[in-house]
Parts: sequence; C-alpha cells; structure tokens
Amino acid sequence: MINFFSRLNRQLPDFLIIGAQKCGTTSLFHYLSQHPDIEMPETKEIHYFDLNYKKGTEWYKNNFPKKKLFGKKLTGEATPYYLFHPLVSQRVYKHLSKVKLIIMLRNPVDRAYSQFIHERKLGIEDLSSFEDAITLEYSRIDDDEKKLITGEIEHSNAFQHFSYISRGLYFKQISSWLKYFSLKKMYFVKSEDFFTNPEKELVDIYNFLGVRNFKPNDLTSQNTNHYQNISQKNKDVLLATFSEDNKKLVNLLGDKFSWI
Repeated sequence: MINFFSRLNRQLPDFLIIGAQKCGTTSLFHYLSQHPDIEMPETKEIHYFDLNYKKGTEWYKNNFPKKKLFGKKLTGEATPYYLFHPLVSQRVYKHLSKVKLIIMLRNPVDRAYSQFIHERKLGIEDLSSFEDAITLEYSRIDDDEKKLITGEIEHSNAFQHFSYISRGLYFKQISSWLKYFSLKKMYFVKSEDFFTNPEKELVDIYNFLGVRNFKPNDLTSQNTNHYQNISQKNKDVLLATFSEDNKKLVNLLGDKFSWI
C-alpha cells in the first residue's frame, strides 16, 4: 500500500532530453541536476519509451521525484535513443503531450565516429574498422528497423548500437517528432557551441524550461572519449552521405546547423 501511494505521488517529467547520442546529453543532464529548481532522477537513461515500455506508466513514474506541496520543481530525463527509435515519438505524445523536448545536434560525421569508438570501448561493436562498420550498417540494421515498427520485435541490439550513419540523419528523425509536437515544444542545441561555452548555452536552455538563470558548480564535460581523428577517406564518404539530410535540416532550423 505504501509503495502504491509513493508512485501515485510522483510526478511525470516536464521535459525530455531525447538525443542525439554522443552529442553532450550526459553533460547537460549533469548540469541540470545541479539547478535548485530542477530535480532530476537518479538514473539518466530510463529507457521507458524505447526498451521498457511494457513495464507501464506506474513503473516509469516511480523513477521520478515525489511531488512537492510547495515550490514545485521541474523534472526530466535524458535518453538519447528516444530521438532515433521509430516508435517513441508517438508513445511520448500519448502519455506526455505537453512535455518539452531538448534535442542536441553535433556534426554528424564526428558524432558517427564518436559512437563507433564508444561501442568499441563497451565491447558491443566487434568490427575493428570504422570503414567496415559504415559500409555494413544498413545490412545490419535495416530488417530490424522494419520489425520494430511492425511490432515483430521489441528490441534490436544492432539497430540501437550499430546505427552510425542513421543516427546522424537528423532531419529524418526530427520529422517523425514533428508529426506530434510543434517546433515551439522543441529546443535545439548545437553541441559544438555547448562544448565550447556551456554556461552561455545553459542560459537559453533555462529560458526554454522557464527556470531562473543559475551557474552550476561543476561544468566539467561528462562521458568524453579521446581518440585518433577519423580518416579523410571515411570523412569524405560521410560528408556526401549526410549532405542532403543536412540541407533539409538547415531549411528547418537555419544556417546554425550546417556542418556539410
């Protein structure tokens, strides 16, 4: 009985940091956790709307802080897979139609290579060549994407972890979310600007969330990796691959998000 009332008294998120992966979401979660008017959950990536959806909303609510009688604090979560997963936008709208969405976007070439290094470090990616990984990507993930959409499977390790190019097609992913949420409900962060001057970028994020300006005590970057630069050959391949999608993104969001 106590556990039931504990869940009943918990609040659902006011905002979601939905991606993209390897674009600074861990750092942003860390910074927002220090704000006196924001109370973040203990777990950054709850993965409710992608991997744990069958557990239900009561399970989801139990991840968040209890409602306050006075001085309501905002709460949110950060699961970068949300932006990419083909079913999440519809699920979020069903349960959180008024939620605000924060989307962090990084040069898709750098993002793709960073993801590959990350997956290699975790031991998930067994291909040692980034060139092989991007060459084989669609053969590894395409069937699983279709099965996720039809409900034939609930989870795909390949689709989640080997999607180096696909996760950088930002316009395609954002278009899925625009079916349910207006641009006014979204705030886009250019990761390069965020990495360079997080304090400045946080001011605009605070304005979007409707909380006062605040400087976190700890502004160190989180979850960073150090590695050799991508080869020029692979960089050229990816620049060409991302070109058309990036043009559409610029038409939607402006020149600020032009990397190609």
